[in-house]
Amino acid sequence: MKTKSKLSYVLILLISLSCSNNDTDEPISEPVSLANIQGNWFRVGGNNPANNGMMVNVNGDTGEIILPQESGFLQGDIKWKDIVGEDVNNFNHMELASDYNYYDGEMTLGSDDTLRISVNSVGAGNIQKWVRVLAEIDDCSQYIPSSPSGSQPDTWDEVNETDMHTGLLPGVGDVGGGIYTVTLSNDSGIVPGLKVASVNDTAGAISSGTAVGTSNETERKVSFLAYPGVAYNIEAHYSSYIVSPNPVVNYDINWSFSGKMDCYEPNDIISESKRIPKNQIIEAYALTGYINNSVIANEAQNNDYYKVQLETAKKLKVELLQVPSSVNLSVKILRMDESQVGTSYEEISGVVSEDGAIYNTTTDSVLPAGNYIVRIYIGGTRTTVINDEEATPEHWNMPYKFKVTAVN
Repeated sequence: MKTKSKLSYVLILLISLSCSNNDTDEPISEPVSLANIQGNWFRVGGNNPANNGMMVNVNGDTGEIILPQESGFLQGDIKWKDIVGEDVNNFNHMELASDYNYYDGEMTLGSDDTLRISVNSVGAGNIQKWVRVLAEIDDCSQYIPSSPSGSQPDTWDEVNETDMHTGLLPGVGDVGGGIYTVTLSNDSGIVPGLKVASVNDTAGAISSGTAVGTSNETERKVSFLAYPGVAYNIEAHYSSYIVSPNPVVNYDINWSFSGKMDCYEPNDIISESKRIPKNQIIEAYALTGYINNSVIANEAQNNDYYKVQLETAKKLKVELLQVPSSVNLSVKILRMDESQVGTSYEEISGVVSEDGAIYNTTTDSVLPAGNYIVRIYIGGTRTTVINDEEATPEHWNMPYKFKVTAVN
């Protein structure tokens, strides 16, 4: 009886184990693969545009910031961590926010190879769009140049009279500036005097003189480079006698403006740097318009600043392709902290320090991935005002052209 009881117990135990394995144990699930989201991602959209252009590299279940842009994050920060797949296209993760706290987030990989992220936190940046290949940002804002004109008739009642026409030439909205031309003529054959001055400046003048010695001494004509938004005063002077018992003279001031399309303006200071794509010809004007009654060499309007991005460690090369013969362009490459990068020059035509020179500028060393500034300083002869029949400088109507490339 004893032996039989033991045998029965063993049989019951085997049957119990067999039923447990077949009927109640769930299969062990394998983690969803993260292979589809490995590698580099560039941010191109969302409700915080300042972060666009940021680059994050996903390695395993972690996304590290490679290019922070102007996001406020640092290179090497972990933007995404603890990524877990629900399926091959949907993932949960922890998102690093601008307050440097992590919040729950969700990723969706689209059929167009875009990664869309939503974060369970209110505020800028909780909706994002990322892509594999960055179409480099180009801050060029195209516009149609304006060409306003006007006429102001008036009368001199006596010899040596000077009439002030305050703000007669209005400030124009073309961000690239342009050229104002003013003509003072009269009906009595006298030699008129004309003064042009910025409304911002009470000392001196942009141009002041008479028509004496010109081919038409009854007409005084001046052209000058105008700065966006700045208005200009005109003074008309009865500067010579006429043989007549009646000193009254009728005169006309006619003016016209020719705007220039420079889609990267305003970019006169480094904080206004405009983003440009590499491997594309960029066109801009070396115009140096009058804010005051003089243009000083180191004033902001003599500079153009551009921002370029390196996705991987490379050298940067700036190729000047067209330079007007009336200016000299100085090319510098800066880091985002405004420190200058060492460069070497290769002359293509002319001499680097002279007007019209065309040359290449290349960094001496390989630069880490990140953003850099190309500063183009406009110097040289740089004529900014012409009187009567003087020739128009080439840079008034011809843009300069350049291209930025990444090289080994």
